[in-house]
Amino acid sequence: KPNSTTLRVDESEGDRQSGDNQQHEDEPSPAATASAAKDAAASSGHKISSASSSWATAIAKEGTATTQSFHVTKFVILRLVGFVYLMAFVGAYNQNQGLMGLHGLVPARNYMDQLKQTFDSPIQGFLSHPTLFWFIGSSLEDWHLDATAVVGSILSFAVVLGLDSWLVMAMLWILDFSIVTVAEGNSFYAYGWESQLLETGFLSIWLCDLPSFRGYAIQGMFRDTSPSAPSLPVLWLFRWLCARISIGAGLIKLRGGECWQNKTCLYYHFESQPIPSPMSFFFHFLPKGALRRAVDLDFFVQLYSIWLVLLPGFNWYMTNLRRLGGFIQAGFMVNIILSGNFAFLTHVTIIPALACLDDDCYPRWLKNNVYQSRRIRSDQSAVPMCPKIGILRLFIDLCLVSTIGMLSVPVLTNLLQIGEKHQVMNGSFSSFKLVNTYGAFGSVGEARYEAIISLSSDAQSWTELELPCKPGNTKRRPCFCAPYHYRLDWNIWFIGFKPHQSMLQRRESWVFELIHKILLGSDTNATITERPWLSLLDPSSADFLQHGIVKYAKVDMYRYRMADTLWIIASKWQRGDDVIWWNREFEETLIRPVQIMQNGNLAYANFDSHE
Repeated sequence: KPNSTTLRVDESEGDRQSGDNQQHEDEPSPAATASAAKDAAASSGHKISSASSSWATAIAKEGTATTQSFHVTKFVILRLVGFVYLMAFVGAYNQNQGLMGLHGLVPARNYMDQLKQTFDSPIQGFLSHPTLFWFIGSSLEDWHLDATAVVGSILSFAVVLGLDSWLVMAMLWILDFSIVTVAEGNSFYAYGWESQLLETGFLSIWLCDLPSFRGYAIQGMFRDTSPSAPSLPVLWLFRWLCARISIGAGLIKLRGGECWQNKTCLYYHFESQPIPSPMSFFFHFLPKGALRRAVDLDFFVQLYSIWLVLLPGFNWYMTNLRRLGGFIQAGFMVNIILSGNFAFLTHVTIIPALACLDDDCYPRWLKNNVYQSRRIRSDQSAVPMCPKIGILRLFIDLCLVSTIGMLSVPVLTNLLQIGEKHQVMNGSFSSFKLVNTYGAFGSVGEARYEAIISLSSDAQSWTELELPCKPGNTKRRPCFCAPYHYRLDWNIWFIGFKPHQSMLQRRESWVFELIHKILLGSDTNATITERPWLSLLDPSSADFLQHGIVKYAKVDMYRYRMADTLWIIASKWQRGDDVIWWNREFEETLIRPVQIMQNGNLAYANFDSHE
C-alpha cells in the first residue's frame, strides 16, 4: 500500500484523485448525493480536461501518489516576461525616433519601403518579415513607431501588475516583433536577446489559460476567469529553451577564443565588456586564481550541469535535481547581472530556468498570495477546465510540441556542427523566430578601446561628446542601467574591435551620419524636433549642442584601463578626494577633422588632424 504520510510532488498537475473531496463521507447529505451523481455523468469530460492540463502522468515508485504544482511558477514567469517587455518598449519609445525615425540616424522607412517593393502583397511580406507595419497603408511614420511602443508599454505594465491573458501576450509578441523587423535595416537591434525575448514571449502566450465558453459567449479573452494548471508541455518547452541557451553559450566559448581554453578570458572581460558598472571594478581586480576558477564555473554551469533542467520529476531525487538545475542557471545569471550592464539579456535568460521550479521552491508568502488571488486551494490543483477547452488545450499542446520539435532540427545541427559548418552564435532559421540559436562572448577583447567623438567651433578647443553610459570622461562614475538598453552606447562599443576602421566603415557606419547631423544641425539652427537623436546623448552633450556652435568634428580611438579597485575608489570618494575611474592613452585617429561644405556634404577640414 502507498504510505499516505509520504505524499510527494510529481509532474502530473491536473490528475488529482477524487479522494480530496471525501472529507464529509461519514455524514453524506442529499445535496452531496445529487452532486456525486452529476459528477459521475460528467467524469469523462473532466478526465479529458485534466489530462490535457498535464498531458502525461508520471507514476511514482511503489504506488506513492505524487502531485506537483506550478501555479506560482506560471505567475512569476508571466510577471518577468511582462517586465522585460516593458523595458524593451520603454527603450523603444525613448530611442527609436533618434535611431530610425524620419530624422534619425538610419530611417526605418527606407528599409520598409524597399520591402514593400519586393513583395506582391502585405500578406506575403508579413509571412517573410513579420510586422504590423505592412498593413498601415502608407509609408512608415514616427508616430507609428511611438504608438507601437506606447501600446506595448501599457500592456506590458498591465502584465507586470498581474494581468494574465493569452490575447495580451500575443499582442505584446507581435508589437515587439513589428519593431524588431523594421530595425533589420540597421544594426541597432542586431542582438541575440531580441530573438530570445520573441521566443520567450511566444511560449508565454501558451502558458496562459485559453478562453472559456459560456453558451455563445467567450470569457477570458483579456483575463483568466478560472485559472487552471499551467500546461506541462509548455513548461517543458521553456526548459528546452533554457538548455539551448546555455549549451549554445558554452559551446561557442569552447570553440571560440583561445582565452577560454587558457582560462584567461576573465582577466580582461570585466574591463572590456560593453558597458561596465561600478561592480565591474570589483570583479576585474579579483585574484587571477579566482578568475581562472570562474571560467571553470562558467563551463560547469553552461555545459555540464545544464542537463539537470531536462530531468523529469519521476521521484523525489530527480525532482530535486531538476530544481537544482534551475537554481544553478538562474543564480549564474544573477551573478552576471552584478558584474556589468548587459541590457535585458540576463533577465530574459532567467525566465526559462524558472520552469524547473515548482511551487514548493518559492517563499510561502508568495505562494499563499498567488493561491488566494487565483482562487486555488492548497489541496486542489486548480479550477477544472470544461471538456471543450480540455480538448482544445490538448490539440494546441500537440501542435506546439510538434512545431518546436521540427524547428529544433536546424538548431541542433548548428550546435553539433553537422556538415562541417561553423556554429552560428545568434541566428534564426525561420521568419517568425520561434526557435533560435544563442551564444555570447565567444571571443573576448583583451583591451578596451573607445571611439571618442570630439566637437569644436574653432579647431583649437575640442569638447568630447558623451553618451549616457559608455566610458568617456575618465572621472565620470560608470552607471547601473540594466535591464534598460542604451543602444547607441552598445553599438559604438563594437568599433573597439580591431581592425577599428572595418567596424566603423561597415557595421557602425551610422557614426558618419551622426557627425553629419551634428554639424548640419548647428549650421542651420535645426529645431529639436528635427534632431531627435539628441535624446540618445548624455544630457550634458545634448545641452551643449542645443546652445553651442559646432563647425568641426573628429573621432579618435583611446585605450582605456580601469584605474583602481572599487574599494580604493570608494575610500577616495568617502574622503572627498578626486576620483578617477579610468586611465587612457591615445591610440589612433579614426576620422580626422571634418566640416560641412556649402552643398551640405561632409568634407575633411583643411588643416592637420593634430592641430
